[in-house]
Amino acid sequence: MSGAIVQLGDVRDQAQVEDAADVVIIGTGAAGATAARVLTEAGLDVVLVEEGAHVGPEQLRSDMWSSFKHVWRDLGFQVASGRAITPILQGRCVGGTTAINGAIIHRMPEKIWARWRDEFGLGAALPYAELERIWQILDRELFVGPAPESVLGKNNSLMRTATERLGIAGNLIQRNVKDCEGSAHCNQGCPTGRRQSMNVSYVPRAVAAGARVYATCLASSLVTRHGRSTGVVGRFRDPLTGVRGPKLVVHARRAVLLAASAIQTPLFLAKNRIGVGSGVLGKRLQAHPGTAVVGVFDAPVEMYRGATQGYESVHYWDERMKFETVAMPPELAMARLPGLGPELMRELASYAHLAVWGVQVRAEAQGSVRAGVFGGTQIEYDMTDADIRVLKLGVRRLSEMMFAAGARQVLPGVHGLPPAISSVDELAPMFDAPDDPRLFHTIAAHLFGTALMGGSAFNSVVKPSFETHDLPGLHVVDSSVFPTNMGVNPQHSICALAWLAAERLV
Repeated sequence: MSGAIVQLGDVRDQAQVEDAADVVIIGTGAAGATAARVLTEAGLDVVLVEEGAHVGPEQLRSDMWSSFKHVWRDLGFQVASGRAITPILQGRCVGGTTAINGAIIHRMPEKIWARWRDEFGLGAALPYAELERIWQILDRELFVGPAPESVLGKNNSLMRTATERLGIAGNLIQRNVKDCEGSAHCNQGCPTGRRQSMNVSYVPRAVAAGARVYATCLASSLVTRHGRSTGVVGRFRDPLTGVRGPKLVVHARRAVLLAASAIQTPLFLAKNRIGVGSGVLGKRLQAHPGTAVVGVFDAPVEMYRGATQGYESVHYWDERMKFETVAMPPELAMARLPGLGPELMRELASYAHLAVWGVQVRAEAQGSVRAGVFGGTQIEYDMTDADIRVLKLGVRRLSEMMFAAGARQVLPGVHGLPPAISSVDELAPMFDAPDDPRLFHTIAAHLFGTALMGGSAFNSVVKPSFETHDLPGLHVVDSSVFPTNMGVNPQHSICALAWLAAERLV
């Protein structure tokens, strides 16, 4: 069968859609699309099922509201509950979160892999040399390289100035972009198709090799036969209105791959009674929470020109923090600026003179994911006191960097402090305040650990072979199997593990 992307509008008048393939993959993000690329080019017939829509560059707009509607999960309002309400950032479209992230590429730090080997016994299952081999292929195929000087922009170059003046190690970010035009629209969806997100790279490549993608279709249950996973059942549904369409049934001759993310994967498994006896399904949710610091400069910064995220520092990685630039469109900047009404409008008038940098914490906190009582998703996540102390230090260091780069003022965004400061000494009360996440405007990205990989069905959900303990033929290949977070952006590691799992299936 020839490849295609099928959506609700294509099948609205049908009672049921039925298909069959060697492998059925749930999810088209970093894990699902990469697995499809490997499987299709090995000659296997593949179907992908995706809850979100296929959104082409021509459908994208500059405003965040349009992006929230079409490519972000829950209109950008998915949150975790705890002492503070923490936004959880995810995409919901063909390409998943790769379609809205900042294109940052990192390989898994060897220290993290060594912990997986020593504490979780995964060294033999995930050989680092094999991951490096795959990363080299991914680098070539996804055009991974440093942000070019021609599109660096002032927001990024100012952080470089700060690191040089303070003697802090910094670097141009490795990004999966081909001929970046510096439109600073990564979070709205790349309007030029230059970022090699999965909707631009591996999904079209798999479709060209014969894969069928059923988008706007929510996978709900598994087909089983003789104690083995043999297919997927789903329902087409309009992502915006919720209007339901026909049922989808896809039969899998060889395997089903679950690649739905660390949030959606445990929900799907729990609904199908897979892994519920492990004691860890939906638990151990780990993330990289972070917050942003805003610098006000006399000269224009113009965040809207240049790479969205082009410079970073991992100088303090061993202290569980990473710094990176974050170009914010006006709508997101408004949520971060102090004041209301006319005061907020006055602050926004200086938008062209603002630089925004973030600190990302390799947090120790562990949360949980479960289905809500009345539907939906219930996420619990609460940073530890030690995590908050790391965040406090990160805010201070980012503020020092802003002043070193020439900022006239810094807007720290810390409850109880002045909205704007002229010296890092004004941050001193922050360290005397309780270690409470409500001090900060935090978000959480990079999600891990809710369907843990391990050797025993009594304390893990997935075998080192990626197959679930409970159901042969069902494999989990996304970041839900990761035993810990990483302290760096995980897309390349997710791709590499999915690639490895697909190769083994072949």
